[in-house]
Amino acid sequence: MTERKTLYNYEDTNTRIRTMGFLLGAFGKLQAGARRRQLQAQLMSVQTRLRRASRQVQNMENMLNRQEKSMQNAITMQSQIASNNAQQSLWSSNMSAYDGKDASQLSKEEQAAYSTAQAMFNQQFSQVNTSIQMQAAMQKEQITQYFEQVRETQLQALKDEEDLLQSEKDSLETQLQIADADYKACQDMEKQDAQMLKPNYTGGGQ
Repeated sequence: MTERKTLYNYEDTNTRIRTMGFLLGAFGKLQAGARRRQLQAQLMSVQTRLRRASRQVQNMENMLNRQEKSMQNAITMQSQIASNNAQQSLWSSNMSAYDGKDASQLSKEEQAAYSTAQAMFNQQFSQVNTSIQMQAAMQKEQITQYFEQVRETQLQALKDEEDLLQSEKDSLETQLQIADADYKACQDMEKQDAQMLKPNYTGGGQ
């Protein structure tokens, strides 16, 4: 009788332990599931904001690049027009007297004067064109510096927000992995204890 009572007490205690394990597993699974859903919702929100921020950064970069390229091209065109105008003006000043004349038909004195005028034209145009190109280079450098400043002020703020959201996304993904592992562990505990709580009909006698 004592041995049977002791056996019953042991079985009752073991059943209570299994029941407690089952309840802990079920409760833990509920908590982990709620945590997973919360993290998933937060992650979806951050991913949406991150995509929006990335689009804003890309759109801003594209817009600034287009504006900078347009202004640089405008300077190039202006310098080319200025160079062509200077060439025509200097040609008129130095070489207009020889327009329509064949150099082979010129006298020696005229050929010498022609050579002198042409050399002067080449020298003057080279000086003027160099000045035009230097001025254009300075203007392009000013444009580059201006857009670098714009990027540092306007674009950097968007990039900082993008980096912050990316860090938040990485953190949430790590937390979600941990929550997934906790959920699976609690689910396994619940299944294991539930299986052990099932009555065993194969080992008893009459």
